[in-house]
Amino acid sequence: MTTAVPTRLRAPALGRVAAAAAVGSATLHLVLATSGELSALAMALMALACLPCAWHLWRVPSASVWGLTALVDLGMLALHAPMVLGAGTHPATMHTATMHTATMHHATGPATAALVLVVGQLLLAATALLRR
Repeated sequence: MTTAVPTRLRAPALGRVAAAAAVGSATLHLVLATSGELSALAMALMALACLPCAWHLWRVPSASVWGLTALVDLGMLALHAPMVLGAGTHPATMHTATMHTATMHHATGPATAALVLVVGQLLLAATALLRR
């Protein structure tokens, strides 16, 4: 006698794309965590925070998962966009102009890529939530 095993519905393509973006975001956090500074630990923890969302987006992208993803993405934009775009570069907070230039030049590529991923993920979340 054979028993029928219910097949899991395929996760929508938007969820899979958003999951890949979350893994990309985690990877970029790990790239930025290689500085050897104390902030590297925070970056590594942020990378770990991306992975549960990626898992849920890949497997079962429900409305609550999309909502949480959108909230996290908005939080990341609020925290990181000013740093990447230069709004947080007040002269009193810089150690030296040379150090600041080297740091921003090193982080600009990965940090900008991370912002692009976050904006893309936010657009995917909005699209998925509006479809429901």
